[in-house]
Amino acid sequence: MVAAAVLAVGMAPGTAVAHEGSGHGGGSDKSDDWKKNSEQRRLVKTLRDVTDDYRWLDNAKKDGYKKITECIEKDGVGAMGFHYAKESLIDDKTQARKPEILVYMPNERGRMKLVAVEYLSTAAERPELAGVDFDNGPFPGTFALHAWVWKDNPDGMFAAYNPAHSCPK
Repeated sequence: MVAAAVLAVGMAPGTAVAHEGSGHGGGSDKSDDWKKNSEQRRLVKTLRDVTDDYRWLDNAKKDGYKKITECIEKDGVGAMGFHYAKESLIDDKTQARKPEILVYMPNERGRMKLVAVEYLSTAAERPELAGVDFDNGPFPGTFALHAWVWKDNPDGMFAAYNPAHSCPK
């Protein structure tokens, strides 16, 4: 029920929702510390494996991912991108191999390419994955964690926003 409300009310297409919290996935210090953590390296490898087919948006749409936001950007911080969610995955469970949201940005030719994944949880307690705590989510009662698995992020692998990104004008 919360998943339907999240999609129907909070993240309707065109809604620019900024995530609260540190924006750095559990307090990242803007470094590549994730490379030193074997559990996080395994998570990134797993995410690249399970999302390889979704690097092009048409494949994600065929598998049930639907657009829930326009491009999200925060002045002075950077952008996330366009969010596509698979409603059936949004619940209180976090499954490393099943990210609820895929984040896309247009490439130099305007074609949408996968840049990050986002986990969205309705768990009662703040979840963690591979030792990284989730941030406060975009809606009351939610938690979120981004992973920039297909695009480098100067602020860190698990930061919410990417300062190297800006939304298309």
